[in-house]
Amino acid sequence: MQSLIYPVTRRRTIPVYVAMSFYASCAPIAVIGTFQHLLPIPTSVLLTFLTCLLFILVLMTEREVLSLKEMNRIGLLMVGAVTLPALLSLLGVVFALSSIQSAEYLAYMEQSLLNRLINLTMYSLLSICLLTFLYKNAHQTTTSLMYGYTIGTIILTAGGIWQFLHFTIGYPMPGFETRAYVHSVNNDVLVNFRLTSFTDEPSFLVPFLIDGLIIGGLLLTRKTYIAFASFAVLVLVLSFSVSGYINLAIVGFTTFFLLLLRNNVPKKFFLYGALSAIGIALAAFTVFPQLFTALFMPILGRLDGLFDVMHHSRLYMLVFPFIWLFDYSPFNTLLGFGPGSYDFLARTKFLSHQGAVSGTSNNVFVDLLFEHGLVGGLIFTLAFLVVATYLWKARNNHLYYSVAFVLWIHLGVTSLYRADFASPRFWLIIVIVAGLTELARQKISIASQKSTLLKAKVTTS
Repeated sequence: MQSLIYPVTRRRTIPVYVAMSFYASCAPIAVIGTFQHLLPIPTSVLLTFLTCLLFILVLMTEREVLSLKEMNRIGLLMVGAVTLPALLSLLGVVFALSSIQSAEYLAYMEQSLLNRLINLTMYSLLSICLLTFLYKNAHQTTTSLMYGYTIGTIILTAGGIWQFLHFTIGYPMPGFETRAYVHSVNNDVLVNFRLTSFTDEPSFLVPFLIDGLIIGGLLLTRKTYIAFASFAVLVLVLSFSVSGYINLAIVGFTTFFLLLLRNNVPKKFFLYGALSAIGIALAAFTVFPQLFTALFMPILGRLDGLFDVMHHSRLYMLVFPFIWLFDYSPFNTLLGFGPGSYDFLARTKFLSHQGAVSGTSNNVFVDLLFEHGLVGGLIFTLAFLVVATYLWKARNNHLYYSVAFVLWIHLGVTSLYRADFASPRFWLIIVIVAGLTELARQKISIASQKSTLLKAKVTTS
């Protein structure tokens, strides 16, 4: 379809990009329970609706015909990999109504099905709108989203430092109901708290901290980034999140590996630096073993039962959906039990050592496997791997491809312990990755040389 391009005045675009930055800055804050419950409906849902409405109205007034073929394929692929299987799984809902005949399944349909469909519809529309603006102005759209998102991660980091001062010197802080206590540990600990910032628990916090470390590296000046990274890493370390530690290690290793593969990077410098850091850590552990053990006891004390499926709740909810998927008809095994149907499991399945399972497995791939069946789960997984493969092959063509690859690996890792595909973060990261690939393709730098807040980066290999 032929595109009819009409110039858009700067006056009309300013509110759009301000709205993008504001919405992106609210994405990290959306995981704060207090923020979500400010209104009768979840605040993030209202913000998403209003943002979608604004974008749609602006696009309608521009009178521009745009083909889906002209939009970024990464974004379109991921939108389709989630929404199309969700629609297909509605056939599974119809079939399950006649085959399961369960009051719990009816309760799921009344309380969770419609909510999930509304959320997926809004995030799909939001993503399509952002991809449209990305096609119009890749630089401004990507920068607006990244800049706003970084502000949100800085706010969470500041909240973590505030909480640290509250626990250590008693600095006044509003009371937030968070899981900041050390649990599942019988030994003495050096630090008897876990940093959660304003979020409900550490695993909610750490994905955003690492998001900020990756995205902020392209935006902030060197001194500003060093200060932000230092505080963010401190908060992450004191969150004592097992998943966060593994997440940071994988992202760090991926980044280190990509740097080694780049031709213009001195490999000896990074190798010697890595070996020196490992040597210092081993020497410190050898000299002060009890200090290290006491410091990381909130992690070490939980390792004994970490891989015990029958006594580790999260692991139990990751493994058993592969069995529960086959409990009913082959039709539902293939097409799933409907969007949001993990809620059905929460009403009918129980942990081996305590109450019912939660409404999510905390894993995007497992949730979608049960909700969208083998077909939908396989489509999403393949789409995710296709994007990862594309970014890997293009990594040496432009710096932004490498950054997008690291961000994509990070999204994949967080998807293993934070099932947030029906939340702003998941879709914003996808659009930001799409934006980075567009900038790389057009050979455009994110930062402006005249900006005091942004810095220019080397963008070619």
